Amino acid sequence: MKKILIAIDDSSDSDNIASAGLEFCKQLNPTIALISVADISFVITDGVATSEEVADMVKAGLKKNHEMLIDKHFPEHTVSTFIEVGKPDEMILKVADEWEADLIILGTHGRTGLSHIVLGSVAEKVIRHSTRPLLVIPNKINSNEAD
Repeated sequence: MKKILIAIDDSSDSDNIASAGLEFCKQLNPTIALISVADISFVITDGVATSEEVADMVKAGLKKNHEMLIDKHFPEHTVSTFIEVGKPDEMILKVADEWEADLIILGTHGRTGLSHIVLGSVAEKVIRHSTRPLLVIPNKINSNEAD
């Protein structure tokens, strides 16, 4: 495996996913890229800002998150970054194909019930539609939470 794409969002789980992804990558010494997707499809701005301005603000926050994760977990590696706007599952798969990733690493939030139905599951959609190998990191990988 020469190219590994690690999908993260701006949640607290992204640190665990990046950490687990790095541990896996240490074994293979691949080219690494992080991807985050700004999903603004459900944002209502009330005319205060345009959808492009909202997308730019979200992308700026995601870029800061990438920088922090790279500094913390990948300081000795060259890491490419992708910050896209769109539906997260679709953009992760698109970038993985265009970048020719050999593996996609992503996490799960573990949502259940109504929040899962309403929000869907990015990981579940990527798993269903990916033609590339996947490594899915559970949201509780480094957590002390009990099931």
